[in-house]
Amino acid sequence: MLPTLAEVLALPAVAAAAPEVLHGDPGTCTVRWVHSSEIYEMGPLLRGGELLLTTGLGLHGRTARAQAAYVDALADAGLSALALELGRTFGEVPAPVLEAARRRDLPLIALHQVVPFAAIVEAFHELLLRRRVASLRLGELIWQELLGAVLSRRGLPELLATVAALAGCPAHLVATDGRLVASSGSDGPAVEPGRVDPDGRGWLAQPVRVHGQVWGRLLLVGRRTARRAAVLERATTAVALELLRAGDVADRDRMAQALIQDLLSGRVISAAELGRRGELAGFPMAPGRPVFGLAVAVERRASGHAIRTEVAAVTRTSFGPCLVAQIDHDVVAVTTAPGGEDELRTRLAALAEELGRGHVLLAVAAGAPGDPTALGRSLAEAREAVGIARRLGARNRVLLARDVGVYRLLARLDRDAELGRFLREQLGPLLDHDATHGTDLVRTLDAYLTHGLSKTAAAAALGVRRQTLYNRLARIESVLGALPLADHERRTALGLALLGWRLRTGLDPTSRVPAR
Repeated sequence: MLPTLAEVLALPAVAAAAPEVLHGDPGTCTVRWVHSSEIYEMGPLLRGGELLLTTGLGLHGRTARAQAAYVDALADAGLSALALELGRTFGEVPAPVLEAARRRDLPLIALHQVVPFAAIVEAFHELLLRRRVASLRLGELIWQELLGAVLSRRGLPELLATVAALAGCPAHLVATDGRLVASSGSDGPAVEPGRVDPDGRGWLAQPVRVHGQVWGRLLLVGRRTARRAAVLERATTAVALELLRAGDVADRDRMAQALIQDLLSGRVISAAELGRRGELAGFPMAPGRPVFGLAVAVERRASGHAIRTEVAAVTRTSFGPCLVAQIDHDVVAVTTAPGGEDELRTRLAALAEELGRGHVLLAVAAGAPGDPTALGRSLAEAREAVGIARRLGARNRVLLARDVGVYRLLARLDRDAELGRFLREQLGPLLDHDATHGTDLVRTLDAYLTHGLSKTAAAAALGVRRQTLYNRLARIESVLGALPLADHERRTALGLALLGWRLRTGLDPTSRVPAR
């Protein structure tokens, strides 16, 4: 179990900074790691679950809109909490930052005393080590009790009774559709079918996986404690073992998850097997019937189970029968393609609008429609597209995979040193100039090319006067040398380099860059 924000704030190194909680509940927020950075474009560099420490240097001189966008990007990345040290850059937390944190329900901490961030990171690391050692000792005792209950072969109710006794609270097993399967007592939890929220107040929840697929959820009704978290972590494995022992694993959701995972793995599946497995999972497929893969990306803090359930419901409304699975942080689906690209985009937009009502939606993407035997490729294309949307910091994007075809190609080369050399060759002098002088020449060139060499459109996109743009273009030419942008090959090379730069910096090419 990860430490809560309250535990982190109680560490002597953190308490010395005189932390003040401006928004959020430190007792329910967990922290995976502590990181410090002054980079403005920090969102794409996070993995989720961090407490970010900053003096706000990257926000200095930014507009209110830019400061709010900074918080939005952190929330989209799944940040657990933001701690802003006061006194060096800001005397008080900027109002746009506080308002955005409240709007996104992102815990926000003000640090009123200066403490080396390195000391806070070290203290957190030591806390993790202490908790890990204690957890291992407790976990071994809990596991022996649970394993004994499974080996006794007395069934799920008795196993859940053991779980409840170890956790000191009622325990319930709920299927993926919200059905109560078994309980430690006579009363089940008040759960609306399909709406189990693992982060909801009143219970703790963790998925039960059988053969690698989510079979259901194990609920502990009570507040989170270290012991209950340790019980829950091990009890889900014990429940899975009991389900396997009893043979109770025939579930359409499980079959859909398994089929989609096989398709994404690249395994060759014959048309006959694909049709048979699809029909068993509730989605019959016939040769010549166009189908496609769909992927949905939401902010990482959202409940994956809840999103999966909602995607299934909305996809059935927009496209008809479907198969749905949760893969890492994304939800993917297989469904029937409508006639024509325009109709496909219209239905995707309707699906995105419906999902966006209750969640921060990043992107919805579709792979190329085609014969069922090409489903694996279509699913992979859709996942690539939403992955690129995440990297670009997109919001509410509706995409066909080919819309970001060049990005997909560059993303596959991103780990290749040759791409880095190409970026340096084309943009190196401009990047160095921006870093040294605090200018925005790379963004200016980007906007100029994006808008077809229209100075009026580029100036509007950048939020500057045309004369300012003329001055920047002249400076760009002085840095890069003569720019024969009318030359197709030169313009193409710069355009590709800028696309690679966008991927690496996490900037959304369709959004206007917040002004400094």
